[in-house]
Amino acid sequence: MKISGLKKKIRIKIKNNTFFKRNFGFESGIDIANDGQVLYRKNVVIKNIVFVSNIIYTIIFTIISISEPSNWLLTVLLFPVTFIVNSGLKNMIKKGPQDTMAQTIAMYVSSFYMFLSTIVIYIKLKVGDADYLKECGYILLYYSLAICAFYQDKKMLKNVFIWVFVLVTILHFTITYPLLNSDMAKNFSQFIHEFFVSNEFKDILIRTVLLGLFMLVLYANVSMANYMQDERKNELIKRRTVQEDFTNVVTKIFDVTLNNQKMSDDEKHNVEILALMTKKLSSLLGLKPDECEKIYNFSKIHIDKTVDFKEEHYNNEDERFEALRKETELGSELISRLQLERKCEDIIRATFEGSNNDEFISKMSHIQNSIESQIILICDIYVSMRSVKSYKKAYNHKLTINYLQEHFKIYFDPIIFERFIRFANDFEAIYNEM
Repeated sequence: MKISGLKKKIRIKIKNNTFFKRNFGFESGIDIANDGQVLYRKNVVIKNIVFVSNIIYTIIFTIISISEPSNWLLTVLLFPVTFIVNSGLKNMIKKGPQDTMAQTIAMYVSSFYMFLSTIVIYIKLKVGDADYLKECGYILLYYSLAICAFYQDKKMLKNVFIWVFVLVTILHFTITYPLLNSDMAKNFSQFIHEFFVSNEFKDILIRTVLLGLFMLVLYANVSMANYMQDERKNELIKRRTVQEDFTNVVTKIFDVTLNNQKMSDDEKHNVEILALMTKKLSSLLGLKPDECEKIYNFSKIHIDKTVDFKEEHYNNEDERFEALRKETELGSELISRLQLERKCEDIIRATFEGSNNDEFISKMSHIQNSIESQIILICDIYVSMRSVKSYKKAYNHKLTINYLQEHFKIYFDPIIFERFIRFANDFEAIYNEM
């Protein structure tokens, strides 16, 4: 029962996370280098926030209307207004990221609607009889500004700030403190003298300063976010450019290096024999099973794997980058395997041509000289010696072992070489059975 309850909670949590991501999150699938997509997603999120805000506003008016029956008419009228606004926003946003003009209009409509709706609510709460809600509307002004800042558009934010400052100042003198309708306003000189020493002036001044400070912080935050977003976008564009160039260059290199390695059926058969030998020798050397399997797979990777940079199956930039990374790593492994195969060919050819001097031996010793590489190399030399080449005939097992001991021993670690020679009959059996 406990396990079942835990699973149910996990499912609910995942469902809730998916709901929030779909309606209020900035999805990972958005291309941040595409301004249209970014603005489109912001509009979707803001539209949902506007919808939730309208529900909250309706609840507030409903609460007020319970104690003030005269307010029911205003509460009812809110429904068509909010419906029209949400429908209009939805229709503009539905035009998609490609319609930048529609998305820009939706941004301005959303921002000014949020601000103007909070102004209406503030006025209603301030002039109403519900004393306990009078300052709630003022808090909503800050709430609307925070929503506008979400767009991270400095130009739009400047315009909103100007309107906010002007309208809020008017509200201070007409709604917050109806000074223009008071006796103080009848005599202008007396009004000026009394106003600047009044508590109303102090309160308005403090409200204005705090509002200005809040605007400054929002603008600084948007400026920093804008800068970081632009830098990130520029870096992404640069990365994509470099990535495209890198992909083109690497593709050409791999095409020239890998696609020219045409193998006959006999050569592929020899690689299969070689792979079984590497697995056997790795086991004889005491390597772990997973290490033996890794060497076995690497020894025949050039006949099992191919590099493919096709992009039609990538859903987003992250998948594309990850696929490029994997294909590049695979290409690097393929080239390393081909280099090891070339090393084997060079050693045997130099031995038969008599050009295996000290300089050549030193050069070969510095090419892929790890234990894994030496295991593959000695097996490769054995299989190559048993096969026909353009510069030599095929040798039997006994002659091949003699050549290994007389000419090729210097290229290997003594332990690896000794273990291969000791179990030479096992390797002969693998060759003959295949």
